[in-house]
Amino acid sequence: MSSTVYTITIPTFINGLQTLSHILKKGEEHATEKGIGLDTLLNARLYEDMKPLSFQIFVTVLNIRKTIARTQLVDPPAPLPEPKTYQDLYTSIDAALAEIQQLTPAGFVGKEQTAFKAPLGDHEIEFTPESYALNFGLPNVYFHITTAYAILRAQGVPLGKLDFLKNFLS
Repeated sequence: MSSTVYTITIPTFINGLQTLSHILKKGEEHATEKGIGLDTLLNARLYEDMKPLSFQIFVTVLNIRKTIARTQLVDPPAPLPEPKTYQDLYTSIDAALAEIQQLTPAGFVGKEQTAFKAPLGDHEIEFTPESYALNFGLPNVYFHITTAYAILRAQGVPLGKLDFLKNFLS
């Protein structure tokens, strides 16, 4: 059995989480080399009114888990604990990876065009699992991965385009 929703989300989410682990590791190495505390990276922001790196990881994991649930037409799971340390960032990513790697296409089959409503801010918007994945889930996940990358880069972490792309290209 195959599922378009599974095919467009699960490998992408796995690659995205692996990308986050990779860029966080490079951030950790940079901090060690330069004598920067990991809390500095954990709390770093692109701009003072934006959310910090820890939030970007938390929300990426949250959105992946919500997207998977909503595209399977089940209630989203309770959020994982918010990361409070740099190690917590890895822990939440690893937990999400472990959950995702247990999934099979069968959980998504036959649901692609079933309409459902999802809360977005003060509104509820009607989606199908496919439209939710393509128009909300994936763009939102990419946004927060990109923001995490940008925060680390702004802190001087030597990241390049391939640090972002390499897991998606494998």
